[in-house]
Amino acid sequence: MRVNESGMDALFAGVAANIAAADEQFRRTHAGLPVDVVIADFATHGPALELTPTQLQDYAEAVSGDKPFEFRLS
Repeated sequence: MRVNESGMDALFAGVAANIAAADEQFRRTHAGLPVDVVIADFATHGPALELTPTQLQDYAEAVSGDKPFEFRLS
């Protein structure tokens, strides 16, 4: 299979934009809520990502505290 570098860049840009939009939507309804509520709601209302338990805790603390969080795609 051949991979077109500019196509991959466009794909990753699209994925990043979708994650940012989902994060923004989730934060509109969950910013400032307790961390345990953010964690409980993440699976059904958060961005469609799989996070490790540590990443989820960090994300929930960021959402609860209305602080930035950097998603890392790998």
